[in-house]
Amino acid sequence: MAQAPLAMRNQLKMLLNYVSIAEGVLPQYKEHLSSSKTYREFFDAIYADDSQRFTHAWALWAKMASKSWPNRFEPFLKVENLKLKAAGLPIVLESGVVLAPAGSYDNIVNFLVYKRGAFNVEAADFVTSVGGTFTCADYDFVGIYGIYQYRGNVIFEEWQEEKAPEKSKSQL
Repeated sequence: MAQAPLAMRNQLKMLLNYVSIAEGVLPQYKEHLSSSKTYREFFDAIYADDSQRFTHAWALWAKMASKSWPNRFEPFLKVENLKLKAAGLPIVLESGVVLAPAGSYDNIVNFLVYKRGAFNVEAADFVTSVGGTFTCADYDFVGIYGIYQYRGNVIFEEWQEEKAPEKSKSQL
């Protein structure tokens, strides 16, 4: 890790804290270490292990290495390849419109909605939350949702659902 780019060293030290104890690695990471020659191979092995998807180490490495992780979890609603006409995905509220950023400069985004706790929120960037009755990606929502972004994805996490999302009646 001493040869890692200077800009990455603080995050790598944090990663090391997540996986180590005293002078070694935590027991759940010994197998990952034994099959690795470099720190990248070690953290890639952790990332590849589905049993580690909800750990701090997995999330931080996913962010640091710009892994495309959203499909490693099961969203209950997924709309892919939405074309944006603005700087974010519109969330239409009764009193106006809010744009949810996608974490990318691309004008094509994916919209994913997960149940609470169904993905590792540490791997995404929290943006804000929205509550009440609103429409996004041609779906009507009633409830409270956390909004996250990650590399071309707008991600909702259901915090309190009052009614399951439905295809917007104006789009039927």
